Amino acid sequence: MKRLHLWIGLVTALVVSMGLAGSPWAKTPPDIAALERRAVQGDAQAMCRLARAYYHGRGVLKDPVQARCWVARAHDAGYAEAEKLWNRWSLWQYAGECSALPQPVSLPQDGDRFYEPFTGMNFVWVPGGCFSMGCFEGAQGCDRDEFPAHKVCLDGFWMGETEVTQGQWEALTGRNPARFRYGSDFPVEQVSYEAVEGLIRLLNTKTGLKFSLPTEAQWEYAARGGGEKIGYPWGDETYMPPANCGTCDALEHRGRTAPVKQFAPNDLGLYDMGGNVAEWCRDYYHPSAYAKHRKNNPRVKQGRERVVRGGRWSDNARELRTTQRDQMMPRMADSGVGFRLVLKRRPWSN
Repeated sequence: MKRLHLWIGLVTALVVSMGLAGSPWAKTPPDIAALERRAVQGDAQAMCRLARAYYHGRGVLKDPVQARCWVARAHDAGYAEAEKLWNRWSLWQYAGECSALPQPVSLPQDGDRFYEPFTGMNFVWVPGGCFSMGCFEGAQGCDRDEFPAHKVCLDGFWMGETEVTQGQWEALTGRNPARFRYGSDFPVEQVSYEAVEGLIRLLNTKTGLKFSLPTEAQWEYAARGGGEKIGYPWGDETYMPPANCGTCDALEHRGRTAPVKQFAPNDLGLYDMGGNVAEWCRDYYHPSAYAKHRKNNPRVKQGRERVVRGGRWSDNARELRTTQRDQMMPRMADSGVGFRLVLKRRPWSN
């Protein structure tokens, strides 16, 4: 036994002395494909992580020329760490062309509409700003959990132009859980919060972007056309409004979901913010959340149930109010509940 301990000690010392503690045998190799996607999208930190992988041969064949090229690109992007790596590894001594590196893609800019090719989804830019969240002065029929009205300020974000469709879900997962399977352009429903989060993790891994569900504040701000004091996504309350709900002018779609884009969008260009299917939000539901919200980018992070917003195809028009709050257990699925996605302003940021 003493000999075994002595042998283990000698091997450990050898690993440390040879610098193998930082080798591929001592660390899990990085996901090179994911790093490259982020680097191509302009993430300078990912560029330097790729450079480290190529310089040390972690998860990829050792190639100091590739390391030099990625560090140079990170430096051009203004990343301070790049100059340190350039000098530490004396990268100027490695000659070779950098033209073989994947070329940067054009990321969406503030104000753009953005087509995301992996998902096939269109996103609308929602400019940041401040608004009075909850039951504002002049609103009608508010419930107790919509009080107190309180000032909330949000960073800008991209939001899905429509609810995620059955075709998009099936293309990403290989199955269709919806009850109303009338076409690929119908919203996907009967998806639990947990199933949606699983899809989002897949998307973030595959694309290197930062998809998420909207927070409750983001959802209400967008439904109200950027925080306007309107009771419904289409504006003021009207009799038999043009939307898909039980007491709406739902055309031939009454009693079921409708294809997305069947009714006019709101002022931001977002479709079906009221009716068709209600939509999961990131927040946990709490009836007194509005008394506890922080001012900037609030989100309730603890609880049992999750927030659902927007009203279902079976609801009456009152349930489609922009301030109306609902909740559901995260493992539950319902033929009246779907979702739409948001993208962060800087897709690779935390």
